[in-house]
Amino acid sequence: MPTAEVPTIDVSPLFGDNTDEKVRVGQEINKACRGSGFFYAANHGVDVQLLQDVVNEFHRTMSDEEKHELAINAYNPDNPHVRNGYYKAIPGKKAVESFCYLNPSFSAEHPEIRAGTPMHEVNIWPDERKHPRFRPFCEQYYWTMHRLSKVMMRGFALALGKPEDFFEPELKEADTLSSVSLIRYPYLEDYPPVKTGPDGAKLSFEDHFDVSMITVLYQTQVQNLQVETVDGWRDLPTSEDNFLVNAGTYLAHLTHDYFPAPLHRVKFVNAERLSLPFFFHAGQHTLLEPFHPDGAPDGERNEAVRYGHYLNHGLHSLIVKNGQT
Repeated sequence: MPTAEVPTIDVSPLFGDNTDEKVRVGQEINKACRGSGFFYAANHGVDVQLLQDVVNEFHRTMSDEEKHELAINAYNPDNPHVRNGYYKAIPGKKAVESFCYLNPSFSAEHPEIRAGTPMHEVNIWPDERKHPRFRPFCEQYYWTMHRLSKVMMRGFALALGKPEDFFEPELKEADTLSSVSLIRYPYLEDYPPVKTGPDGAKLSFEDHFDVSMITVLYQTQVQNLQVETVDGWRDLPTSEDNFLVNAGTYLAHLTHDYFPAPLHRVKFVNAERLSLPFFFHAGQHTLLEPFHPDGAPDGERNEAVRYGHYLNHGLHSLIVKNGQT
């Protein structure tokens, strides 16, 4: 299948003070988001080899009993969590497995936890005696990715004709609903039944839009993602060093689809690989007014939607359409 155009953008100027260079990065993000909808972020400052090492170690050393104890409510009725926890493989039915975790500052005393607000959960972790470096790494990685995403939002703001700090006030660490998913696709001699797309393609996960502000994905170098373009489905190239970035449906809503969320899907590939997305979210009560970016025609404006309502509705709709992952 032909490959989609996915540029590699050096995002390091967004960490600095050179205004001209930051504007140039914004222009490159604009072109990517108005094209295939994806770009690779280079010079991001994250140790992706350590990331792979820790996640592989975690998946290879977890026992079935540990997985069940950590499993979300869909797999373990004794656990009330619906976001944070283990998403189990089911022999003969489902091969993919993952661990999702949320904001490390969500403690029992956090106001939204005390109020029982949906989608806010205090993270549960595997036994730290058996997996001593997993939780410390994951918590540090969460904040590394949150800060990287905030930096990249400066580029998105510039790409939309806004000041670079346009989104900054609404991207607070204390209440972000951002999440990390540590997804493993295994190689199996006897693979469970796979889904088939309308075009006959074998799929691990059907077509979908990301429910996020932006998504920042690292994955091992096994080609599997496809994006829908005006010319049909196209493969997305891989990178062993860089993060794949795309706008989610919230940014699409804010910009009246000037930056659309790209429709994409996961091909079935029987190969051991990791897919490690960081879904960047604002907070429960964030309310941003939709706008028409520079260069876009003015017109009616979408209704402002509180981020918590958007996320709750979007995640539910995704499960209804594509099933529990």
